[in-house]
Amino acid sequence: MPLRVRVYFCKEPEAGPRIGRQALDTIYELVWESELKNVITIGRIWLRFQQEAMPFGRALKDGRPHEKMAPGDVIQAGDEYFMVMQVGVKKVELKEG
Repeated sequence: MPLRVRVYFCKEPEAGPRIGRQALDTIYELVWESELKNVITIGRIWLRFQQEAMPFGRALKDGRPHEKMAPGDVIQAGDEYFMVMQVGVKKVELKEG
């Protein structure tokens, strides 16, 4: 079963450990989206974004706030959200409202 993965880059300084659904539309910018057919870990997605210029093909937008993944960026895998930390990722809760 394919897993829909989205990567959001933060336009503001590093956010806290909890984010709201509205923040995804205001301070975060969707830069990449795809359905992955193979099982892949969130850590591996983070690593590919750190090491490669175009890790999973072309980005959705050219005018991204930054080129590489940075602390505060968000990876969505299915219904789960993970915040990029200095090294690796941490699962976060998405607040409603």
